[in-house]
Amino acid sequence: MLLMGVLFESVILPLSVIVCIPFAFFGVGWTLFLTRTPMDLMAMIGLFILVGVVVNNAIVLVDLINQLRLQGYSRHDAIILAGRHRFRPILMTAGTTIVGLIPMALGTSKMIGISYAPMGRTLMGGMISATILTLLVVPVAYTYFDDLREMWKQLLAIMFGKRRGEVEA
Repeated sequence: MLLMGVLFESVILPLSVIVCIPFAFFGVGWTLFLTRTPMDLMAMIGLFILVGVVVNNAIVLVDLINQLRLQGYSRHDAIILAGRHRFRPILMTAGTTIVGLIPMALGTSKMIGISYAPMGRTLMGGMISATILTLLVVPVAYTYFDDLREMWKQLLAIMFGKRRGEVEA
């Protein structure tokens, strides 16, 4: 979160990236439920991996939105343009990851008697739901958190502006 704060030059905007993590867990829950896979050690390891993988798509999207805004685009135009430019790359990287996990999710390979299948299923389910919902929800979350950031800036300006005015008067 701290690194994203430095990247986005904001403490609040990284929250729009973090929003995508619960959507991954939503997909994990449904995938494990539908495949009747228990939440075991490998599935939990898959959850940790998933958190790191899922935020990449949101970071790429939010970073492009910020770059476009620095170039002079309005927030709305930057969100639309970033969505258009990053839609296919996000789908391609998520799609290749999901397809690459099929052998792990369906396979019977084991390490020390523990099956890898729950980890593959966890990663697949989380990636599918997070990718779809990230493309829809992250721009909305960005809008709300950007409004919150602007309100915070105005509040700080009012608070510190009044204090300076009181001291000078």
